[in-house]
Amino acid sequence: MGKRDKLKNTFDKMFGNKERNDMIKDSLETFLKILKESSDFNPILKSAVGGVCASLEILNKKAKNKKDMIQMTADLAAKAQELASLKGQGNSSEVEHHFEQLAGKLDSINRKLKEKLDHSALHRTVQADHDTQEIEGYCQELQTAYDQCKTQILFKIERDTTKILKTLIMSKLKNSEQAPHDVGPDKTPCTDGTRVAILTEIMKWVQNSLPNASLGYWMCGMAGTGKSIIAKSLCLMLEEQQLLAGSFFCSRQIPECREYHHIIPTIAYQLAYYSCTFGETLEEVLGEDQNIALKEPSIQVKKLLIQPWKAVVKTKRFEGCLPVIVIDALDECENISEVLKTIVPAIQDGQLSGLKFFFTSRPGKDVSSHLQIESEASTSGTVKNFYLHNVEESHVQSDIEKFLQYELKYELQNDQITAKQIQDLVKISGKLFIYAATTVKYIKGAKEWQKKRLHEVLHSAQGPNPLQTKPMDVLYSKIFEGAISISERTPEERKESLRVAHTVVSTATPVTCDTISQLLGYDIETVQAIITSLQSVMYINEGDKKVYTFHASFSDYIFSAERSKENHCDQLVHQVLLEKACLGIMEQKLCFNMCNLPSSFLLDKEVEGIDRRIAENIPGELEYCCCFWAYHLGKCAVDEAVISMLEPFIQKKVIFWIEAMFLLDKLPLCLDILEMALKLLVEGKTKDMLRQIKGMVNLCALGKIQGRTPHLYLSIVPFFLEEIHIFERFQRLMKVKKAGKTLRQLGSWSTPSRIECLSLSPDGSILATGLENGDIMTWDTKTGVQKGDPFQGHSERVTSVTFSPDGERIVSGSWDNTVKVWNARTGAPEGDPFQGHSDFVTSVAFSPDGERIVSGSYDNTVRIWNARTGAPEGDPFQGHSRKINSVAFSPDGERIVSGSYDSTVRVWNVRTGVPEGNPFQRHSGFVTSVAFSPDGERIVSGSYDNTVRVWNARTGAPEGDPFQGHSSLVRSVAFSPDGERIVSGSRDITLRVWNATTGAPEGDPFQGHSNAVTSVAFFPDGERIVSGSLDKTVRPWNVRTGDLEGDPFEGHSDCVTSVAFSPDGERIVSGSWDSTVRVWNARTGAPEGDPFQGHSNGVSSVAFSPDGERIVSAENPFQGHSDGVSSVAFSSDGERIVSGSYGNTVRIWNAKTGAPEGDPFQGHISLVTSVAFSPDGERIVSGSWDNTVRVWNARTGAPEGDPFQGHSDRVTSVAFSPNGERIVSGSGDQTVRVWNARTGTPEGDPFQGHNSPVTSVAFSPDGERIVSGSFDKTVRVWNARTGAPEGDPFLGHSTVVTSVAFSPDGENCVWLRGQHSEGLEYTKL
Repeated sequence: MGKRDKLKNTFDKMFGNKERNDMIKDSLETFLKILKESSDFNPILKSAVGGVCASLEILNKKAKNKKDMIQMTADLAAKAQELASLKGQGNSSEVEHHFEQLAGKLDSINRKLKEKLDHSALHRTVQADHDTQEIEGYCQELQTAYDQCKTQILFKIERDTTKILKTLIMSKLKNSEQAPHDVGPDKTPCTDGTRVAILTEIMKWVQNSLPNASLGYWMCGMAGTGKSIIAKSLCLMLEEQQLLAGSFFCSRQIPECREYHHIIPTIAYQLAYYSCTFGETLEEVLGEDQNIALKEPSIQVKKLLIQPWKAVVKTKRFEGCLPVIVIDALDECENISEVLKTIVPAIQDGQLSGLKFFFTSRPGKDVSSHLQIESEASTSGTVKNFYLHNVEESHVQSDIEKFLQYELKYELQNDQITAKQIQDLVKISGKLFIYAATTVKYIKGAKEWQKKRLHEVLHSAQGPNPLQTKPMDVLYSKIFEGAISISERTPEERKESLRVAHTVVSTATPVTCDTISQLLGYDIETVQAIITSLQSVMYINEGDKKVYTFHASFSDYIFSAERSKENHCDQLVHQVLLEKACLGIMEQKLCFNMCNLPSSFLLDKEVEGIDRRIAENIPGELEYCCCFWAYHLGKCAVDEAVISMLEPFIQKKVIFWIEAMFLLDKLPLCLDILEMALKLLVEGKTKDMLRQIKGMVNLCALGKIQGRTPHLYLSIVPFFLEEIHIFERFQRLMKVKKAGKTLRQLGSWSTPSRIECLSLSPDGSILATGLENGDIMTWDTKTGVQKGDPFQGHSERVTSVTFSPDGERIVSGSWDNTVKVWNARTGAPEGDPFQGHSDFVTSVAFSPDGERIVSGSYDNTVRIWNARTGAPEGDPFQGHSRKINSVAFSPDGERIVSGSYDSTVRVWNVRTGVPEGNPFQRHSGFVTSVAFSPDGERIVSGSYDNTVRVWNARTGAPEGDPFQGHSSLVRSVAFSPDGERIVSGSRDITLRVWNATTGAPEGDPFQGHSNAVTSVAFFPDGERIVSGSLDKTVRPWNVRTGDLEGDPFEGHSDCVTSVAFSPDGERIVSGSWDSTVRVWNARTGAPEGDPFQGHSNGVSSVAFSPDGERIVSAENPFQGHSDGVSSVAFSSDGERIVSGSYGNTVRIWNAKTGAPEGDPFQGHISLVTSVAFSPDGERIVSGSWDNTVRVWNARTGAPEGDPFQGHSDRVTSVAFSPNGERIVSGSGDQTVRVWNARTGTPEGDPFQGHNSPVTSVAFSPDGERIVSGSFDKTVRVWNARTGAPEGDPFLGHSTVVTSVAFSPDGENCVWLRGQHSEGLEYTKL
């Protein structure tokens, strides 16, 4: 419509055709006059309109477009006339108030208009587009002000229901007097400041008057989420804006509030008092049918709502605002679907257009079938859906915290409850406001018991008090009664329903309906129907389709027989059912190559359609069973019946289970499951089998074959075919003949900088390493994978890291003189650095309760800090005269031990900082590392003097001699969790494990690092050690030693008499009564070439030349001796050979020519059994059946000193130590002896342990150990200094051990077995 036509229409509307023609010339003046006259009835409004008219006259004079000015003035005059026509209607005082409000708005707009008129640009002409638009905007504001005033007055007129009489007709509605929101004390609103976001969202819906806006809003929420208090708050907000047209709060406890027939009449009754037109029409309807309130909702809705509301709509008095009806707790009303199936279509069809409905309820089919839209994510549709239980937990808990702070404000102000306790209450409330409210009522219910009740709620091990749980119990029992009523279900149906509910709360993690159906053997439809009937306490998540309970209190209820009675879940019974189901599903569905992987040359991820293959062949229920069978095992009473269920799985399916875990990329979880199962089982075959399987899986995890599933069978299982007998069915796989070393090192993880320190989390799952570059890195110890980014914040090297006892924090010390605390999971610093030391911080540790931190520094002091605030506790501990290297708390947290550059160890009282006793003094070098034993009774220290010492923690007295074996300073020491062993790391690039009581080394040094070992620690299981090094690697190790490496070396056809290693350790030579000499590969056990043939009699002794190029062998008889030769050996330069004879003599031979050098050495009175050169070649030692050991000058043959006497039976074997200072001998008296090679005096007592004659002895290359073989069929390793056995004897031989030898690296040992044996055995020591 053009501006001319619009102006014509305005004239027609106001004056008619004749007047229009007469007045067109002076139209502006006429409209201004009308505008003024329309406000004559109110002086205040008249004054404001006069000002506006004056401005419009000025504007008209300056405006270029006069027609636009006339039109604007005409529109304003028309609105003023309409408003003036309402001046006599409604409540006069309220109407007058709205006129005065209009006057205020007109004054405000006019002021802005006058400012624009005074603008200099307007003095020239009103032409600028910008100015023109602004002025038009002001004129539009004037019109809007009139429109708003009109709407408000019409609204007031419609709300004026004073003339509606409380007649007998109205009483026929039989409305519920208890249902409105403002009746009854239990209808409480939200605490101030809570549920703000939710209420804001609802009010946006209320205020949305667009044509396509939804007229219905359904807020659905699980039991106890606070729906009713939100509904109450909404009612109050709507009342404040005069938009609450009616409310009905359903309640099971009040008969008139649970009867569905009352809802529509009560809403109609309240609408009649909200709208006079509605009330007048309703009276007419009731006059026609006074019994309508007794009829069904289909008639009630039509007659009591739709018909009167249509009359209201016709008046247009509610234009611009949409009144709201609030109906709360639909699920608490019986047969509510009868109401919803009528009223919802009326809303959807627009029959109640202009009236909005807000509903709340728990999830339930009776409600959701009418109100639920396609998905929870959808926001379109006639009835908007909002799921209260899906609100983010952090938002809900923030509101619960505000609620608790408000309700317990007195207790907070008077220190009867702390902020920390409020936080704890928030956590246990979860997302349930009813739980928080019930807890508050319980705590405040008895003033004299408040503190006790608070403690019960937060800490009671016996569970909550019945007074506290009663409201929740009533709620949950009602839900069960409504869902699986005894009166409405058969016993079998009720049993199935309870089993489904019990399974929901008993699984290790939420599962889908399909998984529940598979575990229980029920139809999926049955499970879904049961879950749906219990939607008030559990729900199916739309995202992952899993079933969740809404709050932990439901599980507490159902697991308590006293509280849940006939609904009780007996865990011991139900968990056995689930364990049996898991094993059954795995038995049925696990198989070899279950995803049909085509080739070991492809990574799993490279296989076409691998995700689909896994999903199809390892469906949800099988994945659940694979991941949680051990969880359910742990919940059972593990008796013979349970073991009998488990054994077939381990025997037949465990390898396929490991395959499934490979495919699911859950190998670390596989280790956790095996560890859990091992803890539950008693010792026996099943546990032994699982222990071996765990070792195999550990190798898989650290061996980096994850993602290469076929290699489980091709590269791992073949190595375990003999150890794990259940793998016998895989004999068609390649056969592996094991020889060489069993790797004690389990892995190696590289870091970008040298490792200064490390610490294991309390559960052993995470390793923290402190680096030279100032970073801290954390690692998954099962996989060796770095966890997250490095922790960065120190400006210098990190010298010490330690986990808190709960594993949640890490403390670090650095050369930047500070101590820092970090969040162990995120790497974020917790608070500022602890500052106070004036030099490098070298060591830090948490107290056992995690509340304090101790630090040691190069400033010679020890400091204690508050672990939460970083504040120092007391003064520094002073007493050391030099730098402090290491500190540690005692297990009871009452003492601290420190080690220092002053070569002492000190123990301090934590509370006073006073030293306890004198310094521990025995080290001859700096003390580098200290630690308490787990029982707090001993302290271990490592030192620059290359030793480890153990001290009595109370007296400071050393316990035994120093542990000697490292060839350089000891950097780090630690006790095993059981206190039986000590591990040490050294600059000699090795680790050693020691018997903590005897000081004897347990096995050989752990070798693998290429630079100094800086830090060592035991895993919590005591079976593994982890080390960090300056070579920038972390290495985990297996502690166990003494495992036999490989099968016997077989090839001789008669008794093997003598063996020896080559100098490089790569070959072994053996001599035999079959007249041959053989050379073997020491790593594989394979013979190297053909046997050396040439002897015409049996070979009695063999030896390598020092350069490894020649071998000497002796046969019987041997030319030059008058009887058989028992033993031969090369000199260290390879130029000479010594031989011992059954003729009681020793001879020297030229190794190149074979000529004898000098006369036989005579002195023994019985046959010579063993001979050896000293390392410098200047002496020879011999042992004889005359029970003596003799030392001879190798050049002259003269005896050096007297025979060594001490053995009570024949001497069978002798050897020099590598430094030539000691001699070892073995004897028929079943002992091993060590002698001073110069004086012939015994060093210590005989080594006792064999129970038959000793046949052979040898020193290790470092001289620290001795190996012996015996007629008792064992091999033993001894500490050469103390005589203590190192580990258990090597058992399993069927005949006597006749000869033993160390490999040159000291890592391995070879021996002969049997007087008539044809084999050698080779082992890792």
